[in-house]
Amino acid sequence: MATLVVLSTPAAGEEEALRSYVSQVMPLLIAAGGIIVKRVGITDVVAGTPGPGFVFVMDFADVETIRSVFESSAYAALIPVRDKGFERMEILITEDLPPTGN
Repeated sequence: MATLVVLSTPAAGEEEALRSYVSQVMPLLIAAGGIIVKRVGITDVVAGTPGPGFVFVMDFADVETIRSVFESSAYAALIPVRDKGFERMEILITEDLPPTGN
């Protein structure tokens, strides 16, 4: 199991680009077997500096599946609209850690 975590901050005044990106990237992720776990907006920062405005989490079968989406020509075509629609975007691929024993 692998998990995609996306941290993002929309670009002011670029709602159309944001909507365009999301409407095109979601079918790619879902077609790759992605299952949406959570979409949340950041409301408070308890420690550290303010970061992204939103967090998106999606589970996949494995790391390679996630990589294949982001290395595809279909995704490459979305990069200009992504960069216009978001001031900040960090796309992270994660895997479960082993239990800590407690």
